[in-house]
Amino acid sequence: MTPTITQKDIASRLGVSVTLVSRVLGGKAEEIGAAAATVASIRRTAADLGYVPNATARILRGVSSRTLGVVVYDFEDPFLGALIGALQRLAHREDHTLVLAGLEQRREDPDALRPLAKHGISGLIVVGSGGREDWLEGFLARGLPVARIGTSPGATHATVAVDSARGIAALLGHLGRRGIRRVGFIADALPAHRERLRGFVAQAGALGFETRSEWQVARPEPATAAGLQATRELLRRGGERPQALLAAGDAIAIGVLRALQESGLAVPGAMAVTGFDDLPLADALTPALTTIRQPVADLARTAFGWVAGAGRSPAATAAQVLLPGELVVRESA
Repeated sequence: MTPTITQKDIASRLGVSVTLVSRVLGGKAEEIGAAAATVASIRRTAADLGYVPNATARILRGVSSRTLGVVVYDFEDPFLGALIGALQRLAHREDHTLVLAGLEQRREDPDALRPLAKHGISGLIVVGSGGREDWLEGFLARGLPVARIGTSPGATHATVAVDSARGIAALLGHLGRRGIRRVGFIADALPAHRERLRGFVAQAGALGFETRSEWQVARPEPATAAGLQATRELLRRGGERPQALLAAGDAIAIGVLRALQESGLAVPGAMAVTGFDDLPLADALTPALTTIRQPVADLARTAFGWVAGAGRSPAATAAQVLLPGELVVRESA
């Protein structure tokens, strides 16, 4: 294992005092009138040796630990995985460290959350929609900057999410331009997906589409399995069918496509299908999936900015922001 590089190591390498190294790396070089060449030499040597500031020492000096906690609701969710990747790239660029923790099946797990307390985090990002869970109260009570990527009804912390209502309206508008008037919706048990179902029902009626309760199926299974079972259930009922099925997420749409293929129904000829998220696999499906592309980079950048700096003001920590998605038209609808 490579030994930890300390400020003393840097001072010894350059023949300067540890105090000078500490002031320079702590951002206080100007206060002590350190020469520009000396400052550059210390910083260059620190980088060459792989020096990493100690989070606990930073906190004791009253400086941000530059360590952010990230609580992920489901590590297996491909969309949440894309958000984690975007956050990690931001952290690397902005010289921050991320400490990842997860919730087992979206339930509080003290053991899983313990690393957040051990690392002296200076902010918390929650990845995934949800309510005001008990585990979050302690972080909020400490005045820690908290931001969620996802919806959270009644939240007192900052949230940033895609505008699902606008996304559904864009999908319905596209289907309407294709002459489709009978539409259904497939969802799983995720809160954000059930919210999209409710939004679909309201918008379909307001825009003059025909939809029926038997064409709106929400299953308890996760993602692809929910799409598969829900579509099978809808097809078994017989009678008049919708001309299009909107899936609450791309992973659900995969199950919808499989069920339709099993039944010999051509997509989009016999039934059109749309998704939501624009996962990397959406373009590789057969047929390629028409969907709403979520602004992953903007979602991550907004949440990161709040907790890493700009979000420390009370007004910002209570912000509730919706960002627009983008309609991506492909072969499935």
